[in-house]
Amino acid sequence: MRAHWSVTKNHLEHAKPYWSYEDIGVFFLILVLLGLVLRFLVRFHLLPRSEVTNPSGLLQFAVVASLSLGLYLVLKFRHHQPVLQPLGWVWPRTPYIVVALLGGLFLASGVALYLNFRSQSQPPLGVVELLVLGIVLGPMLEESLFRGCLLPLLAQTTGNVPAVILTAFLFALFHKPDDLPHLVSFIATGLAYGWIRVISSSTTAGALMHATYNLALFLSAMF
Repeated sequence: MRAHWSVTKNHLEHAKPYWSYEDIGVFFLILVLLGLVLRFLVRFHLLPRSEVTNPSGLLQFAVVASLSLGLYLVLKFRHHQPVLQPLGWVWPRTPYIVVALLGGLFLASGVALYLNFRSQSQPPLGVVELLVLGIVLGPMLEESLFRGCLLPLLAQTTGNVPAVILTAFLFALFHKPDDLPHLVSFIATGLAYGWIRVISSSTTAGALMHATYNLALFLSAMF
């Protein structure tokens, strides 16, 4: 495994992403502007205030879809190069698919037990929200940003291990966890998604693990 990690490390380091931290900054500027638009709509009573504090599934879908499109357009129009494959959206080899699926189940079991031990729980999700946001759009956006875009960029200067750790912490902070147990669970899952991204050279593998984790955690909360 160490040898495989080393080979993949060299592969990622020499892939040399064509994007830069400036592109990531532009994406977060879009995120800030989107937040300002929502506050503007609330200010002029075009959107209920409750939609900001407790957004509906429809609003979450609109925001995640807009941000996903925004990331794609930032890279496409700033560099005029292919986007999906350079971000790692390639189909992984079969062993990594198996690892991703089993890893998602294992992570969900561990996090559910940990949160239960700490008398914590995951925020409830509706079935539609789970299917659209938890399994499809959410993992696509977050894995594209953190493991597809940011991780290879960091790996050029820090190496893979620090890049995986840094992106895991940023991933956790991005979710604004309410307390330490949820912070720990986001960091742990972020480390796992980054690890499989590195060893498989595929963001798709991380997204599969991410989607499996969300689904398994939802089912564990139900049953």
